Amino acid sequence: MEEIVDKLSRYLNLTSYEAKAYVTLLVHGPLSMSELSELSGVPRPKCYSVVKSLVLKGMVTLTPSRPMKCQSLSPSLAIKNRLAQLAQDLEDKKASAESLLTLLEAVSAQGPRQTRRAEQVVSLIEGVVNTISSVKFDLERARKEALVAISSSPVRFDWKELLASLMRLISEGGHLRLIAPTSSILASAYQDKSVMEWLKERKVVFKVYGGVHQPFSVLDERVVYVFFTDPQLRELLFTVRVEDLRFAKFMKAYFELLWERASPPE
Repeated sequence: MEEIVDKLSRYLNLTSYEAKAYVTLLVHGPLSMSELSELSGVPRPKCYSVVKSLVLKGMVTLTPSRPMKCQSLSPSLAIKNRLAQLAQDLEDKKASAESLLTLLEAVSAQGPRQTRRAEQVVSLIEGVVNTISSVKFDLERARKEALVAISSSPVRFDWKELLASLMRLISEGGHLRLIAPTSSILASAYQDKSVMEWLKERKVVFKVYGGVHQPFSVLDERVVYVFFTDPQLRELLFTVRVEDLRFAKFMKAYFELLWERASPPE
């Protein structure tokens, strides 16, 4: 039961009291506030506010009885209601954050000015979602090329999330070169019509080489991503993003060395 309460709290963004109250109502059916408090462990003074919050979140309803009782909605409906609400909240936050862009850029412009040549930025990025978001942002700014070297350690990474950004780069005259440990790792890519066209037109070129020990990518000889993975869990642990022209130049030279050692796919 504690595991379910914990997952409800984390996945649906509920408080611990809300999760306990919902599970208790799900198990016992309609309950009065005093009954709910006794069975769930939620303090009696907090029961009404907890139930009211669950009603607003579309997971619980009140019954017109004396004393007033509350009951849970079915899990399928309750989760559907809550996810819809969370999705709307996210859209609202996204719109609010985007409205700040002009203001933040104005504030940034007032800061100390630095030339691009002198700029050196090193960032630590945690998790796949944040990494994909950052790579997409830099791909949108790229104009010439994306170089990607994949290691033999298998990692779950949905490359299709980057497809739209790659499409923009290639449509504007850029290209992608990819080093992969085997041809089979790109099997799913062959199913995409856009990728097939790029391969025919040599806008996307890849070779096979199993000697890449640390996966990385270089964008426009300007930004470097180094990916740190857990081979056993097949997870991306964290990513280091380096925006430094000198370091990017060295990493591109390293990529070219690997490219010479790689072989065309069979």
